Amino acid sequence: MRLKLIQSLLLTLILANCASQKTMNQLGQYDLAQENVYNLPGTDSSVVKKANKHLPQILVDFQRRQQANHLLDRALLAFSVAESLQICLQANPPDDKTFSQIYENWINQYPIEADRAKLRIELKPNRLQQIMLAVLDSASQLSYRGKLLDPYNLEIRGLLIKVYLKQGEITHQKVHYARASEELKRLLLIDKSSPYIYEKLGECYFALNDWENSYQSFHEAERVLELVAEFEQRPDTAPNAALDTNRLVYYLHRQGEAKVRLYDSESAIALLSRAMKLTNSSETKRQLQNILDWINWDDGNIRASEIRDEIRRLEADNRFKEARSQYLELLKMLRSNRAINEINWKIASIEYNTLGRKNEALARLFQVIQSIQHSPRNEQLHEIYLRDYAAMCYSVGIDYLNSNQFRMAYIYFNKSSQFEWDHQGDCFYQLAMLSRDNPVEAIRHSHRSLDFLSQLSQAKIRALYELLAISYRRMGEFENANKYFQNWVNLKNISKNEL
Repeated sequence: MRLKLIQSLLLTLILANCASQKTMNQLGQYDLAQENVYNLPGTDSSVVKKANKHLPQILVDFQRRQQANHLLDRALLAFSVAESLQICLQANPPDDKTFSQIYENWINQYPIEADRAKLRIELKPNRLQQIMLAVLDSASQLSYRGKLLDPYNLEIRGLLIKVYLKQGEITHQKVHYARASEELKRLLLIDKSSPYIYEKLGECYFALNDWENSYQSFHEAERVLELVAEFEQRPDTAPNAALDTNRLVYYLHRQGEAKVRLYDSESAIALLSRAMKLTNSSETKRQLQNILDWINWDDGNIRASEIRDEIRRLEADNRFKEARSQYLELLKMLRSNRAINEINWKIASIEYNTLGRKNEALARLFQVIQSIQHSPRNEQLHEIYLRDYAAMCYSVGIDYLNSNQFRMAYIYFNKSSQFEWDHQGDCFYQLAMLSRDNPVEAIRHSHRSLDFLSQLSQAKIRALYELLAISYRRMGEFENANKYFQNWVNLKNISKNEL
């Protein structure tokens, strides 16, 4: 039912567009013989015949040009309506009311009530995009017919290309980009002086995954842009004053992206770095830097960066076992220690947090910690590696403590305490509690724990004060013992008052 509805809509639009026109076969060619000019004074028939042979490729007669312009006006209106309908659909939530008003105005342009009646359909939410695409298709057909009538009308050709690109943008169907690319190539037969044509051709090729032709098109856009700027340069202006730097940056950016798809990291880095130097936009600089960082993640190993992104999507889908397996395969193709360390950290995190393979995770992350100790400490991830390793050690220490394996617990708490992280004070607290039979060690660890007072709960602080009071008394240091005993009493009273 929906398909018939859309087909009916399209058929009505086509019939309305054809109502007041002759067919292409009826129009024929521009023929001097029809104008009875074979007997022009001062000419002979051979000259006229030669002109008649070439004129159809040079001139378009007045009637056809008028008809083409009429189609252009209607196509422009249809395209404008389609764009307005798209804006309504993109609103959150979709603006159904405005959509209906715009569509009603579009229907009312048809002079015959029967045509309007066919187009007046129930605008249900699930049909709105189909209706918008039908209006856009009308613009496509109108501009295409206008192009056949007047192939030298650049405005008609430009509109047809815009319609194809808009259809590709909305539907993500490659056929529309293929049609646009063919029109752009034909347009280049008429005009090679516009960088915009090469730019749009490059975008079409990119959407078609034709990376080499996309690169060549954007490269040609850059060349033509610079030549046009040189041509328009005035003697009394600064060098490159006529050059559109923003367009140049865009062309370099897109060339760089095409080279990324071609796995040519050296060329991509050169192009993107050049764009970075030319732009004054902080947002553009940020985007370019993100791409450069992505390329350089494994020293220009672009395929490795792609695989890493693919595996991250597995993690996002909670497919951790599969992600771990693929990360292990990725390790085999990595070049840099930086990338190897990051992937080992990712594997360790999956093993520890989701797969219950804590021993393997600790051993793997310990290798990472050893590796970064011999590299410059300017990597942001280094702090994350250290923090995660410390957290793993602390958690394992708690597990051993709960199972009364105090020696093992002490080892892991001691290791965890060596790193600056947000539970370092808790590590020293556990060491102090485990050392209560050794007053010297108990005192040492207690004071280290109290250095991180903000990390400790009041219960742990009271326990430390109590341990210090007992340990100092055993050491014969009664003044310190009394001091911490009073601290313990005061904190205990505070806690009671709060209750």
